[in-house]
Amino acid sequence: MVVADEVPTKTKSRWSDSLRRYFLAGLLAFLPLAITLWFIGWVIDLLDSVLAVLPDALHPNYYLPFAIPKLGAFVTLLLILFLGVLTSGVATRRFLAAWESLFIQIPVFRGVYIAVQKLVQTFLGQSNAQRQVVIIEYPRVGIFTVGFAMGRAWSHLEDKKNAQLVNVFVPTTPNPTSGFYLLVPSNEVTPLNMTMEEALKLITSSGLITPPDDKNKNNAS
Repeated sequence: MVVADEVPTKTKSRWSDSLRRYFLAGLLAFLPLAITLWFIGWVIDLLDSVLAVLPDALHPNYYLPFAIPKLGAFVTLLLILFLGVLTSGVATRRFLAAWESLFIQIPVFRGVYIAVQKLVQTFLGQSNAQRQVVIIEYPRVGIFTVGFAMGRAWSHLEDKKNAQLVNVFVPTTPNPTSGFYLLVPSNEVTPLNMTMEEALKLITSSGLITPPDDKNKNNAS
């Protein structure tokens, strides 16, 4: 009788865990799209409010035979297409590269600009720098944290500590775009058999969305 009662309970628990996992996975897939759509909607409303206060002589609807509702949406679409054409042109890329080269010569902005650029390139997968998912002992002995090893630390820092150091970025939960920059001795950094995407899902879901076991990975490959 006890065994019969335990079976539905275990089944219900499994079903609840699966439902929670699917919900979090769907949430992770939905949030970027929702934020993008919200931002586009915000831009549309902003453009509509700007167009609403323009004099008739400057308003596009004044020159059209019919009024276009939500003209800001049309302007936003044109702006997105224009930026796409602009950034895909060879001449434009050369111009942007020259502008970037000039910009990083300014001491005040150079450090911040390069740091932000490398961080964005790292998470967009456009950087050739070695990066790996690792586990380190942090923030105290006996507590472990998953982070991203971003390569060897600056040699000047290694010389100061007389040790081989690794740049490690530890993201926060549930927002992985913020976190902590740590300098960790290389012998205290343990690589994990995990992709960047799997690690981000693990971190943002607080451990609820886990990657497949190593055995399953090996069998699949």
